[in-house]
Amino acid sequence: MNLKVSLLFLYLLFPRFLNAQESIKPYKIRENLYAITELDGGNVSFLVTRKGILVVDAGSTPGNGEKIVSIIREVSDEPIKYLILTHFHGDHINGIAAFPEDVKIIAHEKLIENNKLFNEDQLKNYINKVYPKHMESLKVQLELLDNKETDEYIALKKEFDTNKVYYEDIKKIKIRKPDKTFNDYYKIKLADERIILEYPDPGHTSDNIVVKFSNHNVIHTGDLVFNACFPYLIVEHGVDVYNWIQILDDLYLENISRVIPGHGDVAGKRILKEQADYFRSLAYKIDALRNAGYELDEIKKRIDIKEFDLKGNEGQFSINIEVIYSELENTLNEEGQKWWKF
Repeated sequence: MNLKVSLLFLYLLFPRFLNAQESIKPYKIRENLYAITELDGGNVSFLVTRKGILVVDAGSTPGNGEKIVSIIREVSDEPIKYLILTHFHGDHINGIAAFPEDVKIIAHEKLIENNKLFNEDQLKNYINKVYPKHMESLKVQLELLDNKETDEYIALKKEFDTNKVYYEDIKKIKIRKPDKTFNDYYKIKLADERIILEYPDPGHTSDNIVVKFSNHNVIHTGDLVFNACFPYLIVEHGVDVYNWIQILDDLYLENISRVIPGHGDVAGKRILKEQADYFRSLAYKIDALRNAGYELDEIKKRIDIKEFDLKGNEGQFSINIEVIYSELENTLNEEGQKWWKF
C-alpha cells in the first residue's frame, strides 16, 4: 500500500473524530424512515417497522455506533434486526461492535475480500503501532513544556486527553463478516416494507451497493453520492468513474423522491445529477487539455477548483483529476471505445 492510499485509509478508517455530537437528532424522511447525518463518518439511515428495525451503515467507531444506536432508541425500542453495509470503508462499518450481536449483517460479497485486503492488517497496525507512537509523541511534547499555565500546554493537554479517549474507542473495533452476502441484488421483506439492495457494478468502490426503500421511493446511495463536497476516489479500492456516472444517470431516471447520500444532507434526486455532472464536466476539461497536448501536472494547474460549486474535501480535487485522467488515458486508447460521451 503506497503512502497516498495509507493516508486515505487513515481518513476512511478514522475520520474527523473531534467533532461534538451531543446534539445530533434523527432527520425524519417519512413517518417511519429516518436519516442520521452530521456524524463523524458516513450518513446512516434506519427504517422502523412493527417487526423490527433495519439500519444502513454503522458509523466510524464503536463510540460513534453507540451514539447511532442511542439515536435510534429515541425513536423506537423495536429490535434492530438488519444492518446493511453500503461498502467496506471504515467510516461506514467501524461502529458494528455497538450493534446487537444477533443483528443480521448484509453486504455485497466483495466486502469480505476488501476487508481482508484493506482493513484487517491496517487496523491492527494502526492500533498496535501507529497510534501508540502518536500518543507517545504527544506525551513527550507535554513533558518538554515546563509551564503548565500556557495556552500551548493547555491546548496540547486537551489534544492528548481527547486522543487518549479516542484510542480506547478504536481498540474496540471489530471487523465482522456479514451474515449474508449477495452479488446482483437482494430483497428484504420486513413487516409491510420492501427493501431492495442492488449492486450496480464498481463506482466508488468494487463493493458499493444502493439501498432502495421501495414503499417510500427513497434510496440510500452510500458514497456513490457526496452531496455538495468533493468525493473520495481510490483506484486501489475499485473506483470506476465512468461507470459511476452511468449508475447515477440510471438512478436519476427512476421514480425517486429523496436521496440519502453517503456524505452531506438528504436531498431530492437532483443530487444524483449534480454528482454525475461534476464528474462529466471535470472529465471534459481534462480531455480538452489532453488533446491540447498538456501533461497531467500542467492539467492540474489549469483547472481551477473554484469552477466547481463544492465545499469540503478540497484536498481530493487533485486526486479526482488524477483518477479521471488515468481512466481517459487507459480507455481512449482502446479501439471502439467512446468514453465520456453520453
